[in-house]
Amino acid sequence: MSPDTNKPKAAVFWDAENVTSVRDERIAEGFKNWLDEVYDAEVKYAFADWNGPYQDVGKRLYRIDFDLIHVPDDLKDSADCQMATYVVDWLVRSPETESFILVSSDAVFEPLMIALQKQGKDVVVVSSPMITRPETVIRSDEYLDIDSFRPVAYDLEVIGEEHTKQRSPEELRAIGFRRLQETIVRIKKLGKATYPRYVEAVVKHLNPEIDITRLGFDDWGQLISQALIEELVVKEGEKPYAELKLRKSVAKLTEDQTDTLDATFERFRELVESMASQSDYMGMERVVQKVRNAGIDFTKHGYDKFGDFVRAAESRNLVRIEPQEGKPPAVKPVYSVEQMKNWYENNVKDYFGSGAKVPRDRYIQRTIQMLYKYDVSIHEMEKYLKDSNIQRKYQRILKASGLSFIPPYEQIIVSILFGKGWSCEDVIDVVNSELEPLGYAVECP
Repeated sequence: MSPDTNKPKAAVFWDAENVTSVRDERIAEGFKNWLDEVYDAEVKYAFADWNGPYQDVGKRLYRIDFDLIHVPDDLKDSADCQMATYVVDWLVRSPETESFILVSSDAVFEPLMIALQKQGKDVVVVSSPMITRPETVIRSDEYLDIDSFRPVAYDLEVIGEEHTKQRSPEELRAIGFRRLQETIVRIKKLGKATYPRYVEAVVKHLNPEIDITRLGFDDWGQLISQALIEELVVKEGEKPYAELKLRKSVAKLTEDQTDTLDATFERFRELVESMASQSDYMGMERVVQKVRNAGIDFTKHGYDKFGDFVRAAESRNLVRIEPQEGKPPAVKPVYSVEQMKNWYENNVKDYFGSGAKVPRDRYIQRTIQMLYKYDVSIHEMEKYLKDSNIQRKYQRILKASGLSFIPPYEQIIVSILFGKGWSCEDVIDVVNSELEPLGYAVECP
């Protein structure tokens, strides 16, 4: 395909150890479609230790024509340093490139952004606003939420006997203003600055279910401007570091409402995790039934449909929405690195022996991704690790391989795949692909 000379020339640099949402193929395709429509992308590079937990990310990026740059993680921030080197090199080699697209939330790239802008280049930052510094957002020429590339194509409309309330335009606007105020409270709890551009990015991220045009605005920026006119929020400080604040008369009420909303989301997260631990069916219809039985009232927070509430929960990284062919999507739990690390700290010696150690963070991240990949809950993982038949198979593999032990992460893989009914040969293929960087392999008896 010949380049489109009417589009600005761009170079794309993806920090794949930082922005991993592209594991979702819908986000990968959405990003590619946006890039193809807006830019003439001259190069697309992605950086990571591809032997680490980012292999699935690499596969997705390779399918959308990224060159994968392997950076062993022997040193801290190795991938960041390599990415910065490539950016500078491309700036020198291709002065006609107009836009540099940095897919990363890492603050280490802020000086690089400023240097590029001084050279007359537009800098587009793509990341998740929840883990991005407000300063990074406001210093970019354009900021895009990586999750904005996920199409809202799920069948999350009215479920079963669900009856939605028809709200007036005034009620819808009131919900929008309330979401804005809640977002300001949430950002302040994180200890971050509430710059208008950053607040706009976060409120859009946290409320993907809201069609802003139904509220009578073209975008969230217009809603923020109207909130300032109506003095629902105020602006303090001087540009470019002026911040949005709540008026004292509404601050306490908004904080209480935000705490109540967070408590409702937490109850929902716990319910989903409990269902997964019991190997319950996780289809949307089943989950909404459980929600009703548990008395979780999401409508009091302005969510008229369960699908809207689930989208908002997913945007907060509390649950995952997984498509199912021919059926409504499923709702699955999310496991944080901290949660998985705590599990290892509490269980490593019981499951893996007195000499076993808690894995490094990269293997903790790998464990989480493996649970997602093979659709296994932490409870199910524990069940497989305790299964005497599975453990006998594992011991026979060790004996045939002349080993007394393999690391906890690889042992978990063995247990899960045997628990899923895989053959020894297929299990060994997967495990050896993980052990290869360590310089040894296992074999079937």
